Amino acid sequence: MKNNSDKKKIIAIIGLMGVGKTTIGAKLAEKLKYYFIDCDQEIEDREKKTIKEIFAQNSEKYFREIEKKTIREIVLRDENIVLSLGGGAFMDEEMRKILKEKAITIWLSATIDAIIYRVGSKNIRPLLNQKNKRNVLEELAVKRYPIYAEADLKFDTTDENHDVLIRKIVKQIAQLNEK
Repeated sequence: MKNNSDKKKIIAIIGLMGVGKTTIGAKLAEKLKYYFIDCDQEIEDREKKTIKEIFAQNSEKYFREIEKKTIREIVLRDENIVLSLGGGAFMDEEMRKILKEKAITIWLSATIDAIIYRVGSKNIRPLLNQKNKRNVLEELAVKRYPIYAEADLKFDTTDENHDVLIRKIVKQIAQLNEK
């Protein structure tokens, strides 16, 4: 049994866009009485620009640097936080290392069809603009899933009721904290 000081206070949620990281993350934080932070929203607030504008005006490289800095600051806080990460954040080796050390990582997944349905015609996803969404998502899945698989826990959100999913996540986090 771990003592309380060993318990990880950060729960980081990873996965492709449209899998429910923000929605599930906010509900999980509410259930656990943790603070919820959506990393993309945090970056938009700090930069006073949308993610789409940051990509267009400053580049994806610039965005990834800001993202790393933001994540590093958040995970080093001594607070109970559920952190929803952008889809590419966990791909960075340095970020994975700090997240594995400081956080319980949860990979949320869904079928490509479910993701396409959820992101629909929204034009706020820089990686999906003016392209075949299915092809882009399938390519991202091939690249990212082997890395996402390094997460502590994995849950499929395709057909899962949010309340049922939250109960499953809370139960598995409790089991991890007991080890």
